[in-house]
Amino acid sequence: MSAKILVTYSTKYGSTQGVAETIAKVLSEKYFVVDLLPSREVRSLEDYQAVILGAPIYAGSILSDSIKFINRFKDSLERTPSAIFILGPLDGSPQELRGVQMQVDANRKKKFSWYKPTTNKIFTGALDLSKLRFPDSLIKLYRSTPKNSLTSKDERDWKAINAWATSLPEILGLLKT
Repeated sequence: MSAKILVTYSTKYGSTQGVAETIAKVLSEKYFVVDLLPSREVRSLEDYQAVILGAPIYAGSILSDSIKFINRFKDSLERTPSAIFILGPLDGSPQELRGVQMQVDANRKKKFSWYKPTTNKIFTGALDLSKLRFPDSLIKLYRSTPKNSLTSKDERDWKAINAWATSLPEILGLLKT
């Protein structure tokens, strides 16, 4: 019997969901049983041998649905191998990645210091300015300059996402039988 894996995510505009769907597809193709659910819809982790959580970061904070998920399932996550991926940086520059890592570390320390995932990864995200609602729409003001106008873009690195997804069964200690 194959391991059963939960791939869950929180999203505001769909970018994190797209990455979660790709990870679920890769794991399904490796003959694992995979459930893909928004984190707010998860009722139990009882039947899962591993959990993969996708969480976006906005203005320095991990989306509250992700934090609620982590804290709601504290007992299960302490005994179940898990992975977390963060979507947030608008580009893959070392400065942007360091900044997001610092934000993730601050969130973890303040809101869920007990949570120790088996592995974690930060991926660059996507930005569709036409979808942004207030207060997220303010990013246009504080990230744009006259010489460097902020534009919609999708910087998700699908090759890196697929490679990480492919590595998860080994990292999480899942065996196909």
